[in-house]
Amino acid sequence: MLGRNLGRCLSRGWTRRTATSSQIVNVTSAPFQDVKCTTAAVLEDGKRVQVGFSDGSAFELHGLWLRDACRDSLLVSEAAGEKYLDRTAFKTIGAHADGKVRTVGVADGGLEVSWASEDAMQGVRSNFPSGFLRMFAPVAGKVIKGDGHHKSKEDFTWLEPYSGFPGAPAPLKKLWKNQGVTDQFEHRDFQAVTASDSANLEMLQALMRNGVMILDNVTATKEANVLLKFASDCLGGMQKDPARDEPNWVIQKKASAQSVSYAQEKRLNNHTDQSIPAHGIPALLLAVHYVSGTGCNTLVDGYAVAEAMKQYHPEAFHLLSTYGNPQERDYVRSRVDSTQEGTQSMLISTKQPIIQTDQNGGIVRIQYNEVFRTPSTVPFDKFEAWYEAYLLWNDMTHGPEFEVEVPVGHGQMLILDNWRVLHGRAGGKSSPDRIIMGGTVVREAFHSQVTRLMRAHYPVNDYASTVDGQHPVL
Repeated sequence: MLGRNLGRCLSRGWTRRTATSSQIVNVTSAPFQDVKCTTAAVLEDGKRVQVGFSDGSAFELHGLWLRDACRDSLLVSEAAGEKYLDRTAFKTIGAHADGKVRTVGVADGGLEVSWASEDAMQGVRSNFPSGFLRMFAPVAGKVIKGDGHHKSKEDFTWLEPYSGFPGAPAPLKKLWKNQGVTDQFEHRDFQAVTASDSANLEMLQALMRNGVMILDNVTATKEANVLLKFASDCLGGMQKDPARDEPNWVIQKKASAQSVSYAQEKRLNNHTDQSIPAHGIPALLLAVHYVSGTGCNTLVDGYAVAEAMKQYHPEAFHLLSTYGNPQERDYVRSRVDSTQEGTQSMLISTKQPIIQTDQNGGIVRIQYNEVFRTPSTVPFDKFEAWYEAYLLWNDMTHGPEFEVEVPVGHGQMLILDNWRVLHGRAGGKSSPDRIIMGGTVVREAFHSQVTRLMRAHYPVNDYASTVDGQHPVL
């Protein structure tokens, strides 16, 4: 699948970054240009419209949906990306549009519509690009002929779990354990990734497929500018930390450090970063740049641990995916050993299950950090069983079956899927001059970056439209 996706990207000229790579991408941006409208007919006295396409598909759409969904320049400001409120299908005062269609026709490969009963739209012909209609027709319309979605939808399936929509399905992952080899993770060249949109996209797809990516040949620097520019250009932008001026953190050895993060001779237990939760959700990506020295990170596929627990210890899985795990972090006190200055107090409390699932039991997110755990609120009659499950989780995430040691050093950058991969530090294996800079990227920034790189949008079905408690076939 990835090879086909990348091949399609390359076939559309997605190579080195140019001014055209910053083109506007929005809800009307279709990932294909090979399908045109060929037929159009008014049905049920203008209440519905049937549209046929050159790929042999045909759909029936509500006239009111067309009126409400129209994005042409009369109804939506191209410059602002906003609907004109005095031209919407509904009014705060007065008659609402009923969406009745007078005529339809094919124009320039798209659909042209005139309206029957709305005074403000008399004499107006609304235009719908063919790609826009072909994308949305299987979602908002009724299939009359053909297989439904355009084949290019497959290229966007991997991104759907990160859409942010309530009920989005869990991602499909290639799980991994400790393979007992020196380096089991994929590498990419930093200079290549930063020079090409296609290489950037391929790197992000590989990252989300495996959860780990190591970049080599990173530009040498003692400053944060390389990390911040990379995050902005290739990841979507680093999350701003409201408790300090810089968006990135800096960790270097400090004698007699109070925080384990800065006591580099000690082991740092495997965890996911809490970051600053956007809407209560931790950041999706973590980027760590080794600007000096060497270290040994420990990595664990949290999805693999959760799946193993689900298979062999189902009651433990149930408890850890049901009851919350309280966490509290003071973003000033926890950085008492940092070389950076705090700007304001910031106390964040969360209480999410360690294993978070979708409505079908698929694993969506791991959220676990022992150093910030606060007293449990699990009910009295469940606490002992929950704690036993918690100890099992701790054993599995720090045991040789799942934990992988990864040497990383100067000139490299480690990027992780923070919803999936736990990371830590092996004790006594960091050089005295180890300095790392890093930060987090929220889901919204990542999704925006990928959408820009793919230069298109593809709508998904409403997740409320389920059958027998299952997601619809997408």
